[in-house]
Amino acid sequence: MAPEPNPATPPGAPALSESRLSRRILAAWLPWWSTERLARRHPGARTRPFVTAADSRGRQIIDAANPRATQVGLTPGMPLADARAIVPEVVVRPADRAEDALALKRLARWADRFTPRVMPDGVDTIFLDIAGCTRLFGGEEALIAALRTALEDFGLTVRLALADTPGAAWALAHYAPDDPAVVPSGSEPDGLRDALAQLPVAALRLSADVAEALISFGLDRICKLSAIEPVELIRRFGTEPVRRLQQALGQVDEPIVPLRPLPPREARRAFADPISSRADIHAAVDGLLGDLCMQLGRSGEGVRLLHLVCHRVDGDRRTLTIGTSRPLRRRKSLMGLFAEKLALVEPGFGIDEIVLAADVVETIDELQTDWSGEGAGGYRAADEEELADLLDRLGNRFGFGRIGRPMPQQSWLPERAARRRRPLAAMDSASAIAPDPPSATATDPAAATRWPQDRRRPLRLLSPPEAVEVATLEPAGPLFGFRHRGRFHQLRAVEGPERLECEWWREDAPRRDYYLAEDEAGNRYWLYRQGVQDPEAAPRWFLHGLFA
Repeated sequence: MAPEPNPATPPGAPALSESRLSRRILAAWLPWWSTERLARRHPGARTRPFVTAADSRGRQIIDAANPRATQVGLTPGMPLADARAIVPEVVVRPADRAEDALALKRLARWADRFTPRVMPDGVDTIFLDIAGCTRLFGGEEALIAALRTALEDFGLTVRLALADTPGAAWALAHYAPDDPAVVPSGSEPDGLRDALAQLPVAALRLSADVAEALISFGLDRICKLSAIEPVELIRRFGTEPVRRLQQALGQVDEPIVPLRPLPPREARRAFADPISSRADIHAAVDGLLGDLCMQLGRSGEGVRLLHLVCHRVDGDRRTLTIGTSRPLRRRKSLMGLFAEKLALVEPGFGIDEIVLAADVVETIDELQTDWSGEGAGGYRAADEEELADLLDRLGNRFGFGRIGRPMPQQSWLPERAARRRRPLAAMDSASAIAPDPPSATATDPAAATRWPQDRRRPLRLLSPPEAVEVATLEPAGPLFGFRHRGRFHQLRAVEGPERLECEWWREDAPRRDYYLAEDEAGNRYWLYRQGVQDPEAAPRWFLHGLFA
């Protein structure tokens, strides 16, 4: 028997589907996502104006700004030079829309604790279909409150809206005055139309040119748009306004496509007879590493963080964690890292299950070597692997945060001429020191990343430089000696000056005149004089480095 028509359905309109009525779409909009996710790694960005910048037609423009930046007039689309003129202390980081979307995808995977049907939308919104899940949290209001609390604990600003369609939920989250904005479950198109009536047409997720065209004709609100026949809208503005309006009202289905679950990156082994000897534990972990490395090999990935959990028969468990300096899937190397810690495992009355899980994985870029074992850069791959193995052992023993590698950087000032990077991070042209002459860099691109060979520099730099008292016959005369930490050093040879200045676009460091000095005991020092250009003030002297 055919179902009776729904009397509430207007003639000619498609009937409301059972699936649409059963959906409850929660939209979580993160208005400051681009800056707030970066602010977690830059603490000062929370209390100061903070923007991200992107290239546009040969110049830098603001791509996103945090609330403090918008309060002082820094808005997206503004040239970065104008923003620096308005707020010189603004914190700037490069914009990365791809990374914004990837981080939002990771956040969406985290949100699957509220519902398995989660989908990221764009670079700042997450859709959650919470139908059937609210009873686990005590109702819709409780689930919304729990989601808000969790996101705010991450330092994120969020606006929430709940409706039966993704389009309506998105529109209310972005433009409704209430937060959260909730449309009752099972609302007919007329109910959704009333909830959206006073919102601007941009709330329908229209492209910028279509929204501007509608506004130019006076159709600035959804209520005005819905009052016009669809045929007339399509004839003048195309199908986009009609399709988006029908999606928001539930007349055209818009599915929520959940994220595909990540494949399990773990290996486990249960034992009928609990094991307790060191040899058995080592053999079991070695076998699990073989299984896990085989899984990672199929997906082209390597592990960066591994957890080993040993479940004992008494209900207790022991956990070991190792990290690596680069993506790794070689069983022998990983087993070497675990071998140093397996002695800490207390088996008790025996271990009946061991689980090995890869918590952090990355794609491995395979290195192509020639017959001699050398890579494209001229170094031996075996040497690189030995260095990486050493760094892994040191990192797991002392902490990876304590291991770094100095890399050259473009600056003539010594304290800015190097920066600390990950030990295995490859040098790039952006980390070069002061540029060589064009003839050198044009023929040898690697020359831009080399330390200077034609200037003598001390082995040890003092940070910060220490003030000294100097002995001269006159303010600009030759240097005979200096006093440092209460001890006077008589000089027998002085070379200089070598003038060093900061970059032309920075004005926070005055010019310096450096001198290489040697005392009567044969010790050599790197001194500099500051303030020579100011005739009204006496120059100051500092000790900046010590030669071996």
